[in-house]
Amino acid sequence: MELKVILLAVLSFLYHSNGAVYELVVYDEYIFSSCPDPAPGTLDIHGFLDLSEFSTEMDSDGGVTVSGNTTLVWDIQLGDRVEFAVKLFYLDRGTWTPTMFSVLIRDFCKVMYDKNQIWYNVWTRHITNDIKDKCVNVPGMKIMLEKYVLNLTVTGPIRDGRHKAYVTFRAFDAFNVERPTSICYEIISDLYKVQK
Repeated sequence: MELKVILLAVLSFLYHSNGAVYELVVYDEYIFSSCPDPAPGTLDIHGFLDLSEFSTEMDSDGGVTVSGNTTLVWDIQLGDRVEFAVKLFYLDRGTWTPTMFSVLIRDFCKVMYDKNQIWYNVWTRHITNDIKDKCVNVPGMKIMLEKYVLNLTVTGPIRDGRHKAYVTFRAFDAFNVERPTSICYEIISDLYKVQK
């Protein structure tokens, strides 16, 4: 117990000692990349969403304007529990190196519209149609987005430079058996310190 308290104190000190604010600028205006060496049954962003009505445009400053609609195409069932995970990597001398930042949400549908989650300001906040009683387990559902500039700032002990978020979704049926397909995609971005 004492070791846990010390560890929490050290982590809290590290977090508060570097109160820098960073702005995330996506590397590619298309935002999403396929995961390298995916496991069998792993689909990329196109196995998750139909992006044919979705558009992105990058300006000269690296800002990306997002607009249009997406349609869920992942072949899972309403009522499936969806697990979401993201791991952050840093590009260090040509090699993607894991960082200490990761998120694992066992039931994504319970927090998809939670205003305290990192994806809220870059995604669910901008959904315009009334689908708050739905989740990503409804194939065929259209997600309509207002036009907005993708903007994300983060605070904490993070290094400037190129990062990638390795994002996965896995679905489990009512018996907690994993569905045969999962989703994996990456978002590559650069982080720049904007204030201290």
